[in-house]
Amino acid sequence: MKQRVIGAFFVILYAVFMIVSPYKFYVSLVYLLGVGMISELSNFTGLKDSKTPIVVIFSILFFVGIYISHLSFLLPTAAIIFLFGYFIIIEGKVPNKFLAITGFFVYLLIGVIAIGKLSKDYFVLLLSIVWSVDTFAYLVGKYFGKRKLISEISPKKTVEGAIGGAIGGVVVSLIIGKYLGIFEISLLTAFSLFVLTIISQIGDLVESYIKRVFGVKDSGTIIPGHGGLLDRLDSSIAVAPFLVVFGGLQ
Repeated sequence: MKQRVIGAFFVILYAVFMIVSPYKFYVSLVYLLGVGMISELSNFTGLKDSKTPIVVIFSILFFVGIYISHLSFLLPTAAIIFLFGYFIIIEGKVPNKFLAITGFFVYLLIGVIAIGKLSKDYFVLLLSIVWSVDTFAYLVGKYFGKRKLISEISPKKTVEGAIGGAIGGVVVSLIIGKYLGIFEISLLTAFSLFVLTIISQIGDLVESYIKRVFGVKDSGTIIPGHGGLLDRLDSSIAVAPFLVVFGGLQ
């Protein structure tokens, strides 16, 4: 428990630092998170020896996506081509489960770029959605959870917890969004936020699934009591692209 509290403190401190930082420094902080997550992905998928070139490819595509918006649509194709080209030309073989690794790499890349493109208000809204969903899902699941949501991927998640997380997430994010002046409270806004709370929980399951594919419990150990960066940011990288589309661009 003590480790979880310490880990949560550092997560909150980093988030606050991101919120108060000038935009270019904010982008740098997002980039560091992305590099950390890509490093974790390389480690638990058995590509530790190829980590450096994978991080280089991520870095190039990240800054292209951040600063050259009209090329953003090329990123998924470019990521697959660059990774495949590296393994064929340099290493002479394609790793096992290449499509699973590349698919998650692209998913992660787009999510991190989206976080980097968010305005500060929308970044706070992102945190309010993801953190409130996690908190309410945990509390409701712990005290009222009976029916397993999808035990093959995440044995601790329950249907009741998922419902509680969605409702709690909508209420909290409505209050935060209204306070920040992002939107007015309405049925359409509440429904849109409800969809995002579902996406947040699906993002959590996506990361749990990829870890199951490669037989690991946590993506890393960098955050005491919480695991890796991917374990904490799995929902954020799922929700952020939708917030960008909804108007949260810097």
